[in-house]
Amino acid sequence: MALNPKILFISNGQATVPWVHHAIQQHLQVVLETHPTYAFQRWADEAPDLIVVDIEPIEPIALRVIRELREQAVIPILMLGYNPANQFILEAYEAGVDDYILKPIEPSLLHAKIKAWLRRTWSIPVGMLDALRVGDLRFLPDERTLIVEGQPPIRMTNLELRLMYYLMSHAGRTITAEELFQRIWGTDRDVNKTTLKNVVYRLRLKLEPDPANPHYIRTVAGGYQFTSE
Repeated sequence: MALNPKILFISNGQATVPWVHHAIQQHLQVVLETHPTYAFQRWADEAPDLIVVDIEPIEPIALRVIRELREQAVIPILMLGYNPANQFILEAYEAGVDDYILKPIEPSLLHAKIKAWLRRTWSIPVGMLDALRVGDLRFLPDERTLIVEGQPPIRMTNLELRLMYYLMSHAGRTITAEELFQRIWGTDRDVNKTTLKNVVYRLRLKLEPDPANPHYIRTVAGGYQFTSE
């Protein structure tokens, strides 16, 4: 579990406030976002270790927020809600939550659940990634940027950051899609290969002089290969 883990609470009501206060008292870094439409941007800006979503099932945006976050986030996502129909809970899991927690729940119990999920998290906290230099590329995790000599810094999302880190750490080696699923999303994840292709595509748009003919991130027989030559 990361030291001083950061929790992003996404809520459209006041019910989350007691849990936020308790989490702060337990020495968790807490970011509270009360406008669910800004959830994705807040996640990208803050790089949290875990997300708690407290949006009532009657709100149409509830599942949309989960799906949008899960498309990029590899961290645990917990959802809080009063006793909804079983169909909604199933839809929430299909959208990407890792645990649906029924309210009311004591702040201390929610805190215990958060700690348990942090212990079993499959993603390496961004703050624990090392800076890298491969050829003319520099990888700066603290700033979430990639530097190509003579070019402006390239800003990356958390998922792009982790994927780029793994590719650069294994430069010259062919890495299969299955290996990337395990190392980036975790073995618990059922990741659509289209999702991986989309992340690679976005990285190429940011990094490659000619994304249609990539130089750094190449598609090879069996998977992908990073080269700086």
